[in-house]
Amino acid sequence: MCKKRQNFTPRVKEKIAREAMYICSSPYCYRLTSYNTTEGKARTIAEGAHILAASKAGPRADHKESGEFIRSAENGIWLCSICHEKVDNDPQYYTESKLKEWKSNHTELLRRLVGKDIETALLELRYKKHHRQDVREFLSFMDDRRVLYEGLDMEFPPRVIDSIEMMRSRVIQLRAQVFGDAHVSTSLNQIQTAINEFLASVGRDTDLRTLQCDSNDPKWVKFSEEIEKFRKAVVIILKVLSGDSGYELRWAQ
Repeated sequence: MCKKRQNFTPRVKEKIAREAMYICSSPYCYRLTSYNTTEGKARTIAEGAHILAASKAGPRADHKESGEFIRSAENGIWLCSICHEKVDNDPQYYTESKLKEWKSNHTELLRRLVGKDIETALLELRYKKHHRQDVREFLSFMDDRRVLYEGLDMEFPPRVIDSIEMMRSRVIQLRAQVFGDAHVSTSLNQIQTAINEFLASVGRDTDLRTLQCDSNDPKWVKFSEEIEKFRKAVVIILKVLSGDSGYELRWAQ
C-alpha cells in the first residue's frame, strides 16, 4: 500500500539542492540558501519543493504519475521557504509548466555563472532578478497604451503620436536598465525599429497632431495602414517578452 505522501529522500533533496547550487530557483528571488551554524552544522533556508504534488490532494497533483517519479529529483525544484509557500498556495498561477520553466532557466543561468568570480556571479544574479521586474513594469506600461488595441474607428492621431513617443522613451530607459541581457535588448531594438519604420512610413509631411479621420484622404489611409502594421509587429515582440517574464498581457489575443 502506497504512502499518502511521496516525500523526497535526503539523498534526492541533496541532489535537487546541488543542481540549483543552493540558490532559490524563483527568478524573483535568487536567495543564497545554505550556511553553517557556529557549531559547523550545515543548514539551509530552502527546501526541495515538489513540482507535482507529493500527495493526491496537494498543489499541482497528478494522479497519473508513479510514486517513483513524484519522489525523483526530476520532480523537484529548489525554493527558499518563502517561495515554496507562495507557489504551493497559488497552484493555479504557479503551474507545473511554470515551475519547470523556472528550473530549466535556472539551470541555464548557472551554466553561464560557472568559472566566474563570486562578485561577478552575484552581480549577474542581481541583474537577472531586477531585469525580470523591469521588463514586467515595461509590459504593464505597454499594456496601457490604447494605441495598441483600439479599433480604427477609435483612432485619434494626436494620441497615437503621444503614445509612440512615450513608448520610445520607455524603450530607451529599459535598454539602459537591462544592459548585458542580449535577449531583452534584441526585443527592445525590434520595438525601436518598428517605431522608426512607422514614423518614416507615415512621412514627415504628415502632421499627426492635425490629421483628421477621412477615408478619402491619402494621408489618413496611409496612417491607418501603417498603424495596423505597427501594432502587429509590436504585439508579436511583446508576447515574446511577456512569455519570458511571466507577465500576462490583458489585451493581446
